[in-house]
Amino acid sequence: MIKKSLSVIMSLLLLLSCGSGSSNHCIDATLIAHGGGAIDGYAVTNSLEALHSARDNGYRYIELDLCFTSDSAIVAVHDWVEYNRAMGMEAKGDTAPSFSFFMSHRLPSGHTPLSAEDINAFFLSHDSLHLVTDKISSPDILERFFPSLRQRMVVEAFCYEDYCELTNRGFEYVTYSCLARDIAPATLKRILFARLFNGERIERLALHTSAFGYIYMQMLLAVSDYEISLYTVNDCNDIPEDALQGLKFIYTDSLLP
Repeated sequence: MIKKSLSVIMSLLLLLSCGSGSSNHCIDATLIAHGGGAIDGYAVTNSLEALHSARDNGYRYIELDLCFTSDSAIVAVHDWVEYNRAMGMEAKGDTAPSFSFFMSHRLPSGHTPLSAEDINAFFLSHDSLHLVTDKISSPDILERFFPSLRQRMVVEAFCYEDYCELTNRGFEYVTYSCLARDIAPATLKRILFARLFNGERIERLALHTSAFGYIYMQMLLAVSDYEISLYTVNDCNDIPEDALQGLKFIYTDSLLP
């Protein structure tokens, strides 16, 4: 049994070293405007101006980073450590400001901040656009703050329970984050031992480009036909041509649709 297992592993490694010679998938993938999309020379502003610019530039999928303020409101910001540092409040670390403080100040880039209400208003007034979320994947929270966007929402799930529940509740597209703490057991049990476990089979992965450097991810991609969402890519030549077979989405700051 051990010899057979080692043989399978060696075969997988050989497959990885050979490559498939497939063509560049970047052309076929759908582009996602990362962090709202670039605006005025800034990337990942998560701002109102970025949303309008992304729409005008032809993006149909726009990602926003969702975080809680200290008083439990959702706003669009990449993270509080970076925000506090840029606002001259580095000593606050990852402490979130109040909703009123965040909304009453321009973003570090000089642009307009976004509340959940602003995000809802924008996407509800543009029914051809899709909201892509990051940071928060609880279906209860997303449905509470964005009650009318479920069928136009792409969600990066950060645990297996969220992945299953989001899928079952009919969110437009759910992808499993490579940053999820339980990604190894969740992918193993659903792929290598699928007949022994109940639950959704993981079909979609959200990967950072650095994931290609990890042997676990290389083997995972070799043994299963995933749909991949890849971040963040600003040059298609940065994507290994033989690394993926199912590139679905590309998060980008500078590539245009």
